[in-house]
Amino acid sequence: MLRKNLDDFDENGQKGDWCFTEDGNYICVQWGDEKFLHTVILPLTQNPLRPHWEWDGNREAPTLTPSILVNPKNPLWHGFLRNGKLETV
Repeated sequence: MLRKNLDDFDENGQKGDWCFTEDGNYICVQWGDEKFLHTVILPLTQNPLRPHWEWDGNREAPTLTPSILVNPKNPLWHGFLRNGKLETV
């Protein structure tokens, strides 16, 4: 679910929710479970010095590519945000 701003995201965010930063350069995504929610912040702008995610431009049900891998040395979660829903690989 799209949260209207970062305050709403922080206060009411649940697994699978997302929010864009005011400048639109990042998307914040909640993942985890009811006991242990995490936020991952993903850059959407192209920067040759660091990874970024391609976004389909849909604010209501975004799709990002490539996949999202949280903590690559000991994966906590690996999946996609497609059509506004988290999909575990």
